[in-house]
Amino acid sequence: MSGHKAVIIEDNAEISRFLEAELQRDGRFESITTIDDGTEGLDVLMRSKVDLVLMDVELPGMSGFDILKNLVNPPYVILVTGYDSYAKEAFDYGTIDYVSKPVNPDRLAISLDRAHALIAKSMTGDKQIVLDTLGTTFKGVKRNIFVTFSNIVYISSNAKHSVLHTINDQIEVIGTLKDVESKLPISRFRRVHKQFVINMEYLSHIEYFSGGSHVAYLKDDEKSQIPVSRIYLHEI
Repeated sequence: MSGHKAVIIEDNAEISRFLEAELQRDGRFESITTIDDGTEGLDVLMRSKVDLVLMDVELPGMSGFDILKNLVNPPYVILVTGYDSYAKEAFDYGTIDYVSKPVNPDRLAISLDRAHALIAKSMTGDKQIVLDTLGTTFKGVKRNIFVTFSNIVYISSNAKHSVLHTINDQIEVIGTLKDVESKLPISRFRRVHKQFVINMEYLSHIEYFSGGSHVAYLKDDEKSQIPVSRIYLHEI
């Protein structure tokens, strides 16, 4: 038993029981606390040392985002909600993942594996250092935005700024593609075109077409196709 402590903040009793059962099946949590009210959830998080929170956004008493606003040093958070429109704001607050309802157990298991890895690293080092390896903060059009590297599928440039194409959304950030590229780990991201950088974790294959053109096929839900310039082929 690793001794990890989890809190579930969810007002739907059926979903709360499901999440609790999944965490119990995971087998790596010493304690699991369930709460059905946002205000009570904030109180518990402010008084207790918690490693991971699974939390809805729309809660009685106080929203999940309001809880995060009131925590100086929040634990790792996975947002579990039925509204995809919250995805962008979720990553603005530095949550480590966003899981849509109805929750797929296999998808949740991936999130829990990520959480356990981050918790383990935090036990041997500073949490900010861990977060720096998890993602980085970009200057958004309206405010700074923390984005996890694993959620970025690819980055494109437009006339003025760059666009992060994540698994849930498109986020416009200030800066050239070169500026954005400098904030990314070279072990995971590659420039493939003057207007595109891709996350190699999402690369399926590269296809050659007559006339000398190449296209990178990505493994995201959109099955994105990104042009590849010949001068960058050796980088992939």
